[in-house]
Amino acid sequence: MANRDLTVGDPGRVIRSYCLPLFGSVFFQQLYNLADSFVAGRFIGEDALAAVGNSYEITMIFLAFAVGCNTGCSVTVSRYFGAKDYDKVKTAISTSLIATGYIYALLLAAGAALAAPLLRIIQTPAAIFDDSLTYLRIYLCGLVFMFFYNVSNGIFSALGDSRTPFLFLAASSTANIALDILFVAKFDMGVAGVGMATFIC
Repeated sequence: MANRDLTVGDPGRVIRSYCLPLFGSVFFQQLYNLADSFVAGRFIGEDALAAVGNSYEITMIFLAFAVGCNTGCSVTVSRYFGAKDYDKVKTAISTSLIATGYIYALLLAAGAALAAPLLRIIQTPAAIFDDSLTYLRIYLCGLVFMFFYNVSNGIFSALGDSRTPFLFLAASSTANIALDILFVAKFDMGVAGVGMATFIC
C-alpha cells in the first residue's frame, strides 16, 4: 500500500491518477453481476438467468449497506489522515472494522431468516423460486468478504491509495468469470455453481 498526500503536486494529474482506478473499480464491480447473468443464461437456461437476475433486487440491499460502510469509514479516516492525527487514524480504522463485523452479523442473520419471505414479497415466480433462493443463500454466506472488501477499500482510498483495491477487485472479477464457466459448463453445478464462484472470488 502506498499512502499518498493528494494535496501535493499538479491538481489535475493527482485527481486523474486517483480517480481512474475508482472508475475501473465500478466497472469490475458491475462485471460480477454481468458475468453471473451471462453464464447463467448461456450455459444453464432462461430460468437460471431469471433466477440470478431476480435475486439482485435483494442483494442490492446488502450492497448498499456495504457501500455505506465504505463511505463512512473513508470519510472518518481521511479526515484524521489529512490532519496527520495518526493515532486517531488507527482508532478510526479499528472501530470501522469492528462496526462492520457487527453490521455484517446482523444482516446475515436477517438475510438467513428473511430470504424466502423477501423473494415472495418481490413476487418471484414459482418456476425460479428454488434457484433464486439457492443463489441468494450462497450469496449471503459470502457477505463477510464483500463487507470487509468495501471497508478496506474505504481505508485505502482515505490514505490516498485507490490503485491497490482496484487491482484486487480486477483480479477477483476476472477469476469469477473463469470459475463461473468452470462450475457451470464443466461441473454442471447450475445456479449453485454461479453462486459458489461469486462466493469464492
